[in-house]
Amino acid sequence: MGVKTVSLPQDAIVHMLRALPEDVLRDIFWKAFLEVDDFPLTEDERLSLKTAQDEFEKGQTVKWNDLR
Repeated sequence: MGVKTVSLPQDAIVHMLRALPEDVLRDIFWKAFLEVDDFPLTEDERLSLKTAQDEFEKGQTVKWNDLR
């Protein structure tokens, strides 16, 4: 099975993504940008996670729609 390459204009991709429901966008994001890492967390990672959790609990987060 060969690899096929398709070129799409950026505007077409953005238009297509905007038409999708939010749950589908989330699935695409996770599949496209995140890697599976099953190594134990480092101390820096633990601290970053704790900071993020604290910010979330205080409501100091950015909404998905505000990331534009």
